[in-house]
Amino acid sequence: MRAKGVGVVLLVAATQVAAAQTATLSIGPQVALASYDETASGLSYQGTGFGGVVAGRYGRFSAEGTVVRVQLDPTSGSTATAGFTSTEVDAWVGYDLASYASVEVGLAHRSADPELDGQSMGAVRVGARSFHELGPGATVLFRANYLAAPQFSGGGHASFSLDLGLGLDLRLAGRVHGTAAYTFQRIDRRTNPGGTGDVDAPIQETVARVGVSLAF
Repeated sequence: MRAKGVGVVLLVAATQVAAAQTATLSIGPQVALASYDETASGLSYQGTGFGGVVAGRYGRFSAEGTVVRVQLDPTSGSTATAGFTSTEVDAWVGYDLASYASVEVGLAHRSADPELDGQSMGAVRVGARSFHELGPGATVLFRANYLAAPQFSGGGHASFSLDLGLGLDLRLAGRVHGTAAYTFQRIDRRTNPGGTGDVDAPIQETVARVGVSLAF
């Protein structure tokens, strides 16, 4: 009888572990609104475009990837004379430290077309993410990432670069979710034109995304 009770306890525990390890996946399209500024040069752009997001989870591990393609045009008062197309790809891999927080690493890459009209950039992400259930089917997310070892198409370096993000996932019906996200990126880039010494050439970008996703 005692052995049977122990067996029941072990079966329940094994079932709970298996449930916790269940893999989930979601994917969906998004509409994007973005701004991009190279403040020292007076270059300022805004534009709209499209993108997509894919996210997965297995136990304590999670992964997320986004792609956004936006046509950026000069804003009023900008010194820019022509726009460019920005394609941004971001990726994260996280590990949960608690039910509400995880550490994460990843990659950030932005390309400009034509390349000389905007700064293409690549960097490694290191940071953390927190998430909280607002209610049944509604989760809010906040992340802060340091962008390490950034590389720029126009040269230069950055001693400090930060990427902040805010997201919302809302279950609409069944497997259909509504998604919204806002990111702010600040890169304290410095260049050395003509070898005369470093000058500030910071880059600042914001991207707002709204869409739907299908969960599996």
